[in-house]
Amino acid sequence: MNLHETRRGSRPIWVVAVIAAVLQLAIPPQISIASGTVNFMVALALVLSLSRDPSSAVYIGFASGLFFDLTSSAPIGLMTLILTVASFVVATSSHGVLGGFTTDSLRLVAIGIVAVNLINGLCLFFMGVQTNFLWALFGHGISSSILDMLAAALMLFFMGSSTTQRGFSSRSRGGRYKTLK
Repeated sequence: MNLHETRRGSRPIWVVAVIAAVLQLAIPPQISIASGTVNFMVALALVLSLSRDPSSAVYIGFASGLFFDLTSSAPIGLMTLILTVASFVVATSSHGVLGGFTTDSLRLVAIGIVAVNLINGLCLFFMGVQTNFLWALFGHGISSSILDMLAAALMLFFMGSSTTQRGFSSRSRGGRYKTLK
């Protein structure tokens, strides 16, 4: 049973998605910290997957991964596949975890980000794009994971409780139980 609040708009989600897309085009090609670059699309896909059902999380992961693949020099389709699977796993794992800036959501997104970056580094090594195995996993993978976690924490903080669509809310007009007046 889907428990969605109908009055809440999806404006913060679209605002965060557009800001993440603009930042993905502007920052990663120009700035590299400790050989790692921030991937705003990984952060966006996993943050949005927290509060979605698995089918819509798969679409979010596919679109985010495809946008990353088309705007970077990585092989096309690699990040699309990884983010599609990761978004599905996060959406199914987060059943019962509320979105927003909580320790559970931060922990789940952080695990997903590390897994995505390590799998990406491993695939890039076996495809011949990266030449050093340890550097692909631990040099580029870990530093990119840290940067992605910072971006995801900012997205979770900005979106706040607007992504909490599971559970009952105390902000609704009607209550679940009848009360005396």
